[in-house]
Amino acid sequence: MKTVLFLVIPLFYSCMTFAQSGSTVDSLIKENSDAIKTLKKIHLSGYFQPQFQIAESKGVKNPGRDFEPNVDKRFLLRRARLKVAYNSKPFEVVLVTENTEKSFGIHDVYASYTFEKIGLKYTAGLFPRPFGFEEQYSSGVHEGPERSRFSSTILPTEADLGIKLSYLDLKPFTFEIGVFNGTATASDFDSFKDVIARIAYDKKMGTSNLSGGLSFYHGGIMQGTNHLLETKNQNNLIQFVLQDSIVNTKGSAALRQYYGADIQYGFNTSLGRTTLRAEYIGGTQPGSTTSSESPKSSTAPNYDTYSRKFDGFTGYFLQMIGSSNFQLVVKYDWYDPNTKADANDLGKAGSGLGATDVKYSTLGLGLNYYYHNMYFMVYYDIIKNEKAPNLAGFENDIKDNVLTIRTQFKF
Repeated sequence: MKTVLFLVIPLFYSCMTFAQSGSTVDSLIKENSDAIKTLKKIHLSGYFQPQFQIAESKGVKNPGRDFEPNVDKRFLLRRARLKVAYNSKPFEVVLVTENTEKSFGIHDVYASYTFEKIGLKYTAGLFPRPFGFEEQYSSGVHEGPERSRFSSTILPTEADLGIKLSYLDLKPFTFEIGVFNGTATASDFDSFKDVIARIAYDKKMGTSNLSGGLSFYHGGIMQGTNHLLETKNQNNLIQFVLQDSIVNTKGSAALRQYYGADIQYGFNTSLGRTTLRAEYIGGTQPGSTTSSESPKSSTAPNYDTYSRKFDGFTGYFLQMIGSSNFQLVVKYDWYDPNTKADANDLGKAGSGLGATDVKYSTLGLGLNYYYHNMYFMVYYDIIKNEKAPNLAGFENDIKDNVLTIRTQFKF
C-alpha cells in the first residue's frame, strides 16, 4: 500500500502542476490574442515632403511659406505628417502630427462614431472643415505643391476645432453640418461660433466619376475697436467708409460669411486618365488694414475691422500620360480680396485701399512621376498681381514666380 501511495502521490502532484501550467498558458494565449486584436485596430501611416525652391527674387511672399528677406533658393521640409488611427467600427480615433524643420505640433486630433442604423456619423475634435473640395483634399495626394491662394487665406491650416454631423444614407449625396471656433488650430478668443454646412454628390459611372458640392459658412469675428469699415463709393471715390459705431461696437461680431461651389469629373481616354476640377468661393471677410487672412492664433484683435467682399477660383486640368506613371498638371487660380475696388482705385489718397486689396492670379504648370510609395514633382508657379498705378510697389508685376522640386515619401 505504501508503495502504491509512493507512486500515486507524485503522479497526482504532477497532474495538478500540469493543469495549473496549462491554465497559465491558456491565460497568456488569451491575453496575447486580445492584445493582437487591439493592435490590428491601430493603423500607422504618414508622409513627408522635402523640397527645393527657387524664387524669382529674394524675400517673396508665397502661399506655402514666405521666403526669408535674403533668400531666393532654399531647401525645406514642407510637410511631415504622422497619422495614428484606432478603428474599432463604428468608433474611430485619429491623431495627426505636423513636423517640419521649424516646429512640431498637432494637425488633427478627433474621434468619430457612426450610428449605422440611422446613417449618422458624429465627429468631434480638431479636423478638416466641411467646406469645399480643396479644404478636405489631403495634402498627401495633392497634385500641386500648395492649395489655392484663397484657400490658404480664407481657410488656413485646413482644420478647426468643433463638432460635425454627417448624414450618409442618401447615396450618392452626403450632408454635413458643423459648429467650429473659427480660429483654426488655435484656442478661441471670443464666444462667437461659426456654422459650416455642405451638400456633396459623388457618383461613379463605369470608368468615369462625377462629384461636387455646395458649401456655406456663417460666423463672426470679434471687433477689436468700435470702428468697422466697408468699401463704398463716396464722393466719387471708392474708399473704406466707417460704419455706425453705435451698432458696430468693440466686442461685436463682424460678419464672416462664405458660399462655395465645386465640381470634379474624371474619365478615361486613349491619352490616359483625365481629371477636371473647378471651385469657386465668395463672401464677406473681416480683416485688418494689413491682412485679409482668417484668424489662426488665440490673440484677440485690437485693431479696426476692415470688412471686404471677396471671391476666388481654382481650376485643374490633370492628365495621366498614357499608361505611364507621369502626370501633367495645369492649374489656374485667383483671389480677389476686395471685389468692390479695381486696380486704379488702390492707393488713392483718402481711400484707405492698399496692398491687402490687391488681386492675385496664378498659373501653375507641373509634371509628377509616381513610383511605388513616392512621387517626384517639378512645378512652376507664374504669379501675377494687379498693376495698381497709384499704389507704391505695385505699379508693375512683382517678380515672385517660384519653381518647386519636391519628393514625397509615403508609408
